[in-house]
Amino acid sequence: MIERPEGTDRRVLRFLIMDSTPLSLLGCIGALDWLFLPGCPVMITDMVVAEVLRDPGDEKDQRRAARASIRDWLDRNDSRLTILTTEEGSRYRRDMELWDLAGRPERLKPSWSDRGERSLLSAVQDLRQALSQGEEIVVIVDDRNARDAVRAVRADLTMMGTRTFIRWMDEDFGAPGADTAWVAIRIATASKADEGETDDPVFIRP
Repeated sequence: MIERPEGTDRRVLRFLIMDSTPLSLLGCIGALDWLFLPGCPVMITDMVVAEVLRDPGDEKDQRRAARASIRDWLDRNDSRLTILTTEEGSRYRRDMELWDLAGRPERLKPSWSDRGERSLLSAVQDLRQALSQGEEIVVIVDDRNARDAVRAVRADLTMMGTRTFIRWMDEDFGAPGADTAWVAIRIATASKADEGETDDPVFIRP
């Protein structure tokens, strides 16, 4: 599943996660450490971190245990992760700080509406900056809007969904449980997990 070019074709590989879904799906089966198996740096946008950890509200799917697991993983691997600061992420943190200072009244709680979409634009800008370093970027993303944004970046990068990533972990790294991981994820998410796009690559160029 993986192609290994030689000489000047070789590049430094980096993962970029600009969509919360891969973290949520891998987290629900305790497989977040698979992101480190290829031995390359892992970058996550600040808005993705905010989204996977925030309280969605009483009427939403809580999954508190899953969020606690992701928070613990982020804390344990602080030195191994690069959190990319985005304009939308900075704006969200300022809004939350002001809300805290105001005593957290419900009527003034910062809205999450449209923040994910706006953060995609910031993430793409950060992606361009990373690519200018002459690195190979693997964008792990499931959100369809995010995938469209990534396609707009004309540069050397590879995009793969969580299901493709799991297949890679199984076929090239023999990660324990990877062969049945997608079935476990489908069960854990009541079959709501996105199966992914058929044109996802089946190899990357490290």
